[in-house]
Amino acid sequence: MALLSVEAAGTHQATGGHDSFTGDPDAGAVRMLLEGHILFDVVDLEADFSPYAVLILPDRIRVNDAILAKLDSFLAGGGRILATGESGLKPDDSEFAIDLGVRHAGVNPFRPDYYHPQHPLASLQESAFIFYSEGQKVTLAEGGTELGKRENPYFNRDAFTFCSHQHTPNSGEYGGPGMVEHANGIYIAWNVFEDYASKGSLVLKETVLYALNRLLPEKTLRTNLPAQGVTTVQHQPDQKRYVHHSLYASPVKRGRNIEVIEDLLPIRGTTAELRISEPVTGVYLAPQMTPIDFRQQDCLVSYELPEWQCHQMVVLDYGQPEGK
Repeated sequence: MALLSVEAAGTHQATGGHDSFTGDPDAGAVRMLLEGHILFDVVDLEADFSPYAVLILPDRIRVNDAILAKLDSFLAGGGRILATGESGLKPDDSEFAIDLGVRHAGVNPFRPDYYHPQHPLASLQESAFIFYSEGQKVTLAEGGTELGKRENPYFNRDAFTFCSHQHTPNSGEYGGPGMVEHANGIYIAWNVFEDYASKGSLVLKETVLYALNRLLPEKTLRTNLPAQGVTTVQHQPDQKRYVHHSLYASPVKRGRNIEVIEDLLPIRGTTAELRISEPVTGVYLAPQMTPIDFRQQDCLVSYELPEWQCHQMVVLDYGQPEGK
């Protein structure tokens, strides 16, 4: 997958105050993807999108003519898009520049409001969940399938319509589609990445990961590494090998906006499944050079790491290195 940075896209129209900052959508997206163990690159408008299966447009990427040309080429090549919040809209906010199965009906008047998924989430029961960020009001267009709906609160919380909690309770009133799937991709109607950078709500991450799993069901890597773990895969074709990195630590917040790693806990039972086309000849730990058992069936190579701490590399050889 590729994440098109809001900062790199340069199409966000700052209006002062909170809208002047572009860092939260990018930061929230990167954190969510790392925690979800998604292999991704952060790209700019100079990048070639064609090698990627999914392109993520986080929250605030309005689509001008230059971006539209790249997106049209990407979609024509079979790629799919995940767009959230304002992303996908034309610079004047009049309508969506790309067809994602929705029509724009303006900024949603309720903030915060509620998202009620019409699908099971990974670890949450069926319910309507509070989304704090600004949302866009949309209606279904041809080819769009509603995956979840928006539900309105009774009123916006202010001095004259006040609720003692941080948000007004859900009225249950239907407020339009909240997440929509189309042949070109999936659209989520809130600035979910910005919201995750601010609130860190689990439902935001599980909603996005559900969408990404629909867009790319056959991922390169699957692992049961805990959420605080980070995993990457490096291909070294000259050496005829893949290197799978696993990293785990549990940061603790100390003081103001300082996270400290003090304890490195042993990790047990880490499993991985890597989708590669080459026939693997050996799998071993590095730098220990300890072989580990593996199984390859078609394109899937599966293995389990012995107990490890902080960082562990696994090397998958598939042939003789060049020059040997």
